[in-house]
Amino acid sequence: MFYFDKIFEGLFSANTLCRKFVEATPDAIAITDAQGSVLAGNSRAAAMLGYANVSEIPENASICYKFSEDRKRLFALLEEGNPVHNFETEFINASGDSVFVSLSLSSMDHAERTVYISTLRDISERKKTEAKLLEGEKKGRLNEIRFDTLSRLAGMSEAPLGELYDFTLEAAVRITRSDIGYVYFLNEDETQLRLYAWSKKVMPMCAVEMVPDCYNVEDTGVWGDAIRQRKPVILNDYEGYEGKQGLPEGHVPISRHMNVPLFDDGKIVLLTGVANKEEEYQEEDVRQVSLLMEGMWNIVRRKESAEALKHAYAEMESMVEKRTEELSSALTDLRRVNKEISKEIRQRRTVEKRLRQFERLVEVSPDLVSLIDRKYCYVMVNDSYVRLFNKPKSFFLGKPVYEIVGRTIFDTQTKALIDEAFTGKITSFEAWIDVPSLGKRYFSVTYHPVDSSVDEERLVSITAHDITEQQKMLDKVKLLASTDPLTGANNRRYFMDRAVVEMERLQRYGGGLFLMMLDIDHFKYVNDSYGHNTGDLVLKEFVKCCHATLRKSDVFGRLGGEEFAALLVHGTLADAQQVAERLRRNIESLEVHAGGHVVKCTVSIGLTSVRGDTDVETVLKLADKCLYQAKDEGRNRVVSYSDENN
Repeated sequence: MFYFDKIFEGLFSANTLCRKFVEATPDAIAITDAQGSVLAGNSRAAAMLGYANVSEIPENASICYKFSEDRKRLFALLEEGNPVHNFETEFINASGDSVFVSLSLSSMDHAERTVYISTLRDISERKKTEAKLLEGEKKGRLNEIRFDTLSRLAGMSEAPLGELYDFTLEAAVRITRSDIGYVYFLNEDETQLRLYAWSKKVMPMCAVEMVPDCYNVEDTGVWGDAIRQRKPVILNDYEGYEGKQGLPEGHVPISRHMNVPLFDDGKIVLLTGVANKEEEYQEEDVRQVSLLMEGMWNIVRRKESAEALKHAYAEMESMVEKRTEELSSALTDLRRVNKEISKEIRQRRTVEKRLRQFERLVEVSPDLVSLIDRKYCYVMVNDSYVRLFNKPKSFFLGKPVYEIVGRTIFDTQTKALIDEAFTGKITSFEAWIDVPSLGKRYFSVTYHPVDSSVDEERLVSITAHDITEQQKMLDKVKLLASTDPLTGANNRRYFMDRAVVEMERLQRYGGGLFLMMLDIDHFKYVNDSYGHNTGDLVLKEFVKCCHATLRKSDVFGRLGGEEFAALLVHGTLADAQQVAERLRRNIESLEVHAGGHVVKCTVSIGLTSVRGDTDVETVLKLADKCLYQAKDEGRNRVVSYSDENN
């Protein structure tokens, strides 16, 4: 015990039990008068406030309160007539540190004065624990907000750019627990900042009359340091920072500020800033804003790439269309010129004049134009031969045609057409020609007879127009028009056309023809269980198995969804049933490996013979009826129909 008042020292000295009780209690007890003067207290009170010697204990308890308003509120509660229990406040100990205490206060009259008995309990550890729990709860909520923000951002790949930028700006303010924020874009050389937007909360608070849309980086204050230093900048004491230029009149007050530059391929493309967070900005805030902005920018780049690709594809399509029109027009013009040449040659009285006219026209032609004699040797070639074969004209003169186009094409096609031209006819053909020095090219070749009155020898002019690229495009279009893009099988249209042809052949020549309808069993289960990508893979492997099992003469196609059909050409019903059963077994043993799963499937098959006097739709209905019977009987089986066994 310690005493600053003789009366209380005598009181406790005379009452040993009371003194022992006060000294033994685990709580700190102090007795003061109305002015706060300390009259007495137990050693626990001195220890709790860190006073080792009685002489160090303050004579007045008022100075122990960290906040003087707390003492006033405490006594105001007491004046209402009831004792005060568990009033929480902060005291200052001997070292000047804060001590959280729970204080209970009551009053009593003694020796003609009112004294106050304070019971204090140190709750500093509890307060620290509560603070940690509160901080943990805040971090948990903040992490949930950050995760939700990144998840929502990931789903905005189809959103307009303005909506994407606005969402990201508001999200940056929210996840850093800031009050305001902004986004600026940088020009190519990083010298100018162009304002995109301030966060929604700013504009009602801002009274600046003229807000520039563009700033020179060199003219900016501390908010431009992130550009100049090329790194994030945190300023947690804006008012005390001596390097600031100050704010324009009417600007929103700034207490703390952080901004983060976003880099793309080594260049800063935009600057994001937030301000006025209640707590200090930390590196974690920088990391979160960087993650958010990088996620947003990745979506922007993907959208820009997709738009550029779409534009490039449209330009390419336009160029191809224009080039095709030019080639078509050139071909029309060339054919017209060739007719004029032929007419001119017939009208000219001397071969010399006709040859000069001919040479003037053909030398500028992009096509291969030449003259050959009856020995099939070149007597003249135009400059296109020089460009295309990279050989001088002297290389061709005197050489037979077959040394240039190849012996096979010469013997099978070229020689006969040249011979017809020597009889006075104009002949032509189109074909792939394997030119030894160039490889496979598709030419449209025209042969004209040319009469010479000098030695009465007839020559033949050859005009070869290289249409390789047009033919490739035509072949590709034909392929796309007749095949299923997913599986590569014939599509429904092609299959139906072939079915009509085969039925006409059957009616004309007889023989055997059978239609097989196939449907993959429980294919919806495959899609629902493993996803449509796996379903597509199953369809592709199913088609491969069918192609491997069926004969080359058979016609196989996809009618739609998981439904396929095949025309079995030639053979008997027994042969067709064997093919169908073999195909069913092969499908049953098929394994498709996808995504760590092994997917197996079976097929139901309806088989019917085809008569020449029926139409395609009737045959399809018969085969479809057999198919559904196979489904009804348990699937994974073949059900057949024919006039003989019906």
